Amino acid sequence: MKKIFLVLIAITITLPIVFILLLSLFSYYRFPLLFPKDFTTEFWKTALLKNPMFIPSLLNSLILAICNGFLSTLVGIMTARALVRHNFKGKSFIKTIYTIPLFIPSIALFLGVHTVMIRLRLINSYIGIILAHMIISIPYAVSIFIPFFQGISLDIEDAAKVLGCRTIGLYKRIIIPLIVPGIFLSFSISFLISFTEYFSTFIIGGGRVVTLATLMYPYINNFDLGNGATLGVIFIGTNLLVFFIAEYISRKKLKTDSYLFE
Repeated sequence: MKKIFLVLIAITITLPIVFILLLSLFSYYRFPLLFPKDFTTEFWKTALLKNPMFIPSLLNSLILAICNGFLSTLVGIMTARALVRHNFKGKSFIKTIYTIPLFIPSIALFLGVHTVMIRLRLINSYIGIILAHMIISIPYAVSIFIPFFQGISLDIEDAAKVLGCRTIGLYKRIIIPLIVPGIFLSFSISFLISFTEYFSTFIIGGGRVVTLATLMYPYINNFDLGNGATLGVIFIGTNLLVFFIAEYISRKKLKTDSYLFE
């Protein structure tokens, strides 16, 4: 029963990806045809070679996603450690509200953020877009790191301090190796959120900062399935590549530092 369930999940995930790939390689695929007709590479040539906005939009997407992944992970580590290891005024309040951006409709949330960005003169800029993406990425990062810090015994940190380990050494030799899987997971999720975000990028970027998501949306909205599917394949492939790289590095690092968990 479990194997059947896993097979059904795999089919549910892979079938739409296969369908999108077929739409990018065939010019005619309509109901009730079982298989598409008229194989063509014109959609790929248009996307990769003839569209002058493709390379800039892909680079913009990667820059924003990498910056958001790094900064959200860093803030997530510091926030989670403060919530787990320290007592301070407002701790309960922060625990209560840090996930609120996830429950506010994106239109209401980013219209308010847009107003703030105008006042801060961060509209139509990379910094403004990254800050907007961090608003919805940091709650995930904090939620990932809280269990990691809860699982690290204070005895390990106390023993390191007694043996003369300073703060930098404590993070470098003890804490960071123990939370490596969380770092890569947080970076991957934050990367995915930023890479796929359309509304906040469009409204904060003002249309001047074009990403792959904003480039793909008009094709889909105008039912240009071939070009939209081509960009969709590139879109999905980039995210899957990031996840596979993060998982590989995380497992390799975890095996290298496995002695820390004994």
